[in-house]
Amino acid sequence: MVGVRLGQRDVRCPREYAAVGVPYFLRVDLRNRVPTIALYELFEGEYRPLAAAAAGTSFVMRKPFEFTIDPADLLGEEAPEEEPDAGE
Repeated sequence: MVGVRLGQRDVRCPREYAAVGVPYFLRVDLRNRVPTIALYELFEGEYRPLAAAAAGTSFVMRKPFEFTIDPADLLGEEAPEEEPDAGE
């Protein structure tokens, strides 16, 4: 499920997902050009945080599958080209 609206819907969606038993909820926030990722697990009817990271750090999750990324990579900007070594 993907939500694109910001505001009140952001708060309602996790509750709606929990109500129908969605076991994991991944929130990706690209606002203010500082991407963050947070993974939540459903526990006793509410989501509890499992992993979180902001740009410049590694987001690492183990459930429901293993995945690692720096949230900055989500911006789609190419890294500057590296200059070749003088010895090559």
